[in-house]
Amino acid sequence: MAQNGLEAAIGRRRFLALAGAAGGAAALAGCGGGGGSSSGGGVTYWVPPNTELSLMQGFLGQIKTGYQQKHSGSKLDSVLVPWEEALTKYTAAFSGGNPPDVTYQIIPWMNKWRTTGALADFRSLDKGFTEKFVNGVNPDYVKAAEGTKGELLGLPYVGGYWVLVVNEAVWEKAGKPAPPKTYDEMIPFAQAMTFDKKGRKLGESGYDARNVEHYGMAWAPSPPIQDNYLWHYFWSFGSDYISADGKDIGFNNDAGRAALQHMKAMVDSGAATPPNLYTEDERWRAAVMAGKCGMAWSEGFTQEYAQKYPNLRIKVLAPPAGPGGAYVVGACGFLSVAAKSKNKTAALDLVKYLVDEKPLQDFNKLILAKPVRPQPSDYYDGLSDPRMTRFMNEAAPLSKFVKTTRILPYQPQEYLMGKVNDYLVGRQGLDAMIDEASKQIKQMAKAAK
Repeated sequence: MAQNGLEAAIGRRRFLALAGAAGGAAALAGCGGGGGSSSGGGVTYWVPPNTELSLMQGFLGQIKTGYQQKHSGSKLDSVLVPWEEALTKYTAAFSGGNPPDVTYQIIPWMNKWRTTGALADFRSLDKGFTEKFVNGVNPDYVKAAEGTKGELLGLPYVGGYWVLVVNEAVWEKAGKPAPPKTYDEMIPFAQAMTFDKKGRKLGESGYDARNVEHYGMAWAPSPPIQDNYLWHYFWSFGSDYISADGKDIGFNNDAGRAALQHMKAMVDSGAATPPNLYTEDERWRAAVMAGKCGMAWSEGFTQEYAQKYPNLRIKVLAPPAGPGGAYVVGACGFLSVAAKSKNKTAALDLVKYLVDEKPLQDFNKLILAKPVRPQPSDYYDGLSDPRMTRFMNEAAPLSKFVKTTRILPYQPQEYLMGKVNDYLVGRQGLDAMIDEASKQIKQMAKAAK
């Protein structure tokens, strides 16, 4: 999810649809035939597995039945393409003369096709439907799917972002301090939830920092996790990780330095998890679920967590605000029609069916993705565990805070995460880190031309 800027924005397991991580099936598995465009007015849909293979196959079977009932005489062939093979297979198909009619896309792939002419423009296929559909969709999702001439090369289908959560048991142990509304309030809130194994709070006499029971804030040194909160620190303070022209860093300014200094203040506060606490990403992801920390940025309350932690209670918080506003890092999955499709009418009909209210809600609930536009407060009702339902219904309205990472011809995120961490753990001073990062990004931007 090398990792790119959006690959980790959802997580490696639950939201593979958005993340772009390898996983799911080991070989092509279909609900119907394979290959490119169907003949005789049919349509072919290629999609990587967004959840467990059996569940994904079941959903595609439902889609086939529903679509063919609505469009009598039509034929739908859905093909599951393994994530680790998807880009290679897509590339070969689009280069040939018989591509799949409809494909599921993620932002890194959209970047690849943006200037190749491989994808059709929805605004040319059906402008009225397209403009009606994107009305209310987070503008960043729409922008991520646009071509260089304003074409819309993909319809935003399912979204995702990590949200700030609190373990309610740890929060109650701390006396239910007021949740933070700003980044300035995050540090004392985290400190209030930091306890040693004898129940002494950070700052109290005798507190043992070598034997911590609950840290206040999870600060994971893992790129797939940091991708989900480092960037919105910059945005919230009024800067960016890359300059507006994409040729330099965007945080060599007062706002960017303030964001970095605030990150370091959290890391140095005594309330943040030490970088050597865990070595596995999954343990970092589950730290707040396990009660090792009181607060963390989290991808979601999954069925696995529900089963493993039967007494777990998680509260979703609104993202804190900085001088520049409040944001969360978002990713998106898109539906696209091939420019060389021989069945564009049928392909567009399939896309319209997939994004229709009921099939779309079913898909969001199946893979625990978040909606690309505001939805009713009971949108996720009926999930297998009421705590999952509560989590998703609390998290869904936060889509309005989504901002996606930059559309660039190179991927600077993992390098920049390493440099930020060098500063946070004291391996490099702020000025030296900024200077070195600027030189490297300039080289990466120049090489990408």
